[in-house]
Amino acid sequence: MAEALIFDQKSRFDSGLSRVGLLPLSRQPGVIMDQAAKLAVFRAQVLNARSLKTALRQVHRCVNDALRSNDQARVSAFTKTYALLFCSWAEANFSKIIHTPYGFEIDEIAQIQVAKGEGIATAWKKAVELGLRHLDAKRGNFQPNTKQKLFGVIERHVFDPSLFRNKLAHGQWSVALNRKNDSVEAERTAQIAALTVVQVSSWIRGHELMAEAVEALIESPRKAFMRDWYQYVVDLEASIIAAEQRTLEQHVQNLLEKDARTGAKAKRHAPN
Repeated sequence: MAEALIFDQKSRFDSGLSRVGLLPLSRQPGVIMDQAAKLAVFRAQVLNARSLKTALRQVHRCVNDALRSNDQARVSAFTKTYALLFCSWAEANFSKIIHTPYGFEIDEIAQIQVAKGEGIATAWKKAVELGLRHLDAKRGNFQPNTKQKLFGVIERHVFDPSLFRNKLAHGQWSVALNRKNDSVEAERTAQIAALTVVQVSSWIRGHELMAEAVEALIESPRKAFMRDWYQYVVDLEASIIAAEQRTLEQHVQNLLEKDARTGAKAKRHAPN
């Protein structure tokens, strides 16, 4: 496979970043992405994903505190912040996975990036499709069966963060507008209003588990994945479904029960 790739497409946003030296080398027009650049991107995204995951935990605590006190204004503000952070983390984590050392080749990464233009679910499918080509399974139905099963999980459970990122990041915090910004999108507005910390947490879990599946596929293609793939995918979907089935009411009840059991509420309100 090709060991290097020249990137010659850029957006107006990329052009401005390139001029001031802020655009990664792998995205600058005419600059070759090689294995060293791939490793640099991977290391950068490891740090980005780690920092964002820390931020997610901090904001999750803020949402929980607001839920405990039934402060709906704070619940709404922190939940939307949590959703926006999820969108950023999902982007960084996906980039980290596809740039994993000894995983995808440079030309495969380019194919995945192109697929990502159609949404994150399409990109995950492309990653699975290319990852399966690494398997030492020349005969039988192993590859098509695995592909069908994983594609089904992606279609049912992997949420596209761009659906909310584009609205929240462009100031549509309560009321969503259409792409031309000349009318209200009632359906997306209702979805923003209905956002909960439990829902966003289930999206995070879905992306985490899918990342683990792709990592297992590209890092041990001839060992553990081929041996355990069916049970792995069944367990993967079961874990995602369990996360999706949790409700906000259950979450709040668990918080209150934990406070009562541990005396945490009294400790939080104790004088210093």
